[in-house]
Amino acid sequence: MRMWEEELTRRSLLRLGLASAAVAAIPRPLRRVAHAATTTPRLLVAFFADGGWDVTQVLDPHDPADATDGVDVDVPESVTGIPPSVLATVGGITYVSNPVARPAVDTFFAKWAGRTAVVNGINTRSTSHDQSRQLVLTGYLDPTKADFAVMAANHNGPDLPLPHLQLSGPSYSGPFAGLSSRVGGQLAEALAFDDIPSHSNPGSHQRGVSRVGEQAIRRALASVRAADSGGILAGRLAQFDEANVRGDKLVALADALPDGFGTGTELATALGTAFRAGMTTSVTVNTVGGFDTHSDNQDQNGRWDELFGFLDEFVTALAAQPGVGGGSLLDQTTIVYCSEFGRSPQLNGSNGKDHHPWTSMLFIGKGVHGGTTFGRTDGSQEGVKTSFATGRPDDTGLVIDVTNVVAGIVTLMGANAGDYLPTVKPFTAMIA
Repeated sequence: MRMWEEELTRRSLLRLGLASAAVAAIPRPLRRVAHAATTTPRLLVAFFADGGWDVTQVLDPHDPADATDGVDVDVPESVTGIPPSVLATVGGITYVSNPVARPAVDTFFAKWAGRTAVVNGINTRSTSHDQSRQLVLTGYLDPTKADFAVMAANHNGPDLPLPHLQLSGPSYSGPFAGLSSRVGGQLAEALAFDDIPSHSNPGSHQRGVSRVGEQAIRRALASVRAADSGGILAGRLAQFDEANVRGDKLVALADALPDGFGTGTELATALGTAFRAGMTTSVTVNTVGGFDTHSDNQDQNGRWDELFGFLDEFVTALAAQPGVGGGSLLDQTTIVYCSEFGRSPQLNGSNGKDHHPWTSMLFIGKGVHGGTTFGRTDGSQEGVKTSFATGRPDDTGLVIDVTNVVAGIVTLMGANAGDYLPTVKPFTAMIA
């Protein structure tokens, strides 16, 4: 299983450490404020399931035994040899269960339904992979807009070394590009570290920046000096020193992390280290994909089982770790799991499902109104009008749009959604 596109390693984090230190030396337009250790943290992990998942397999409950409701849940048993799915309710969450094909789903909800909320009937407005990724994460088809993980980082940790850490998967930084760092890529190559013998002890090694990276840093510093007037540069020395300290912390953190991750437990442990060290507040990661099943829709079973198996490990490990300044890490972390869109309500001629502009999202952890499913889809698997306050079907309500959900996530993370998505009504029913 591809755990994510770019492996998080000591070397890649070291590269990011230098990048953060160099970029932070350039003044930001926003006033820098010391991060108060007493502040109750709002941490976010945004998981993205690539390909467009079939939510009728788990999250959007339509009775598999009802052949009249217009929604096909299973590929027939005569084709797959897998018994039909059934509806199950655990801890207030009603979902689609198949212990033979998707046992990890039942395991997860048996343990974590009380900390979990599901929002169904979300209109993505597109069936294009690229467009829908952007819509689901930002609410807009506008390159100047940031995604909800980056907006959360801007609100909760703009002064941290890596406010938003993009391990893998899609992300849109919008006007907050300086807050978001992606592991690997051309920046990593330009700012690569090399091990060189220590000048004081040839038997040991120290990290030196590459020649390309040194040139880039020199150009950045030269541009700041050129713009200096009235002693402004001298006033930035404290900021530059602070940047160096943050860079040193990143190096220390990188040394403490394992070389790679293969399980939800290992990812949660590594992110816990980063959160408690005050390195980051918001993370985007893609741990499972392959949901684009235009044929053989039974392949969705394996994807869902991988997803919930990984998620169970991840949530369990968060709950077992100390949080920032007390409590458990799960009590301080909100998990959002989404995909770019759903699959069509009925099977096609190849026993697959095509793109469908309606989806669901999964919420777990801090601030989540757990044990509840919000929103609903009809026999065409399209969202019905819903009360944004209660999340229940309401003819006087509105159809849930991705923009409303993004605004709701921003609200969930403690920010004023109007500062980021003006005129958009947040969907807030999933907030405790």
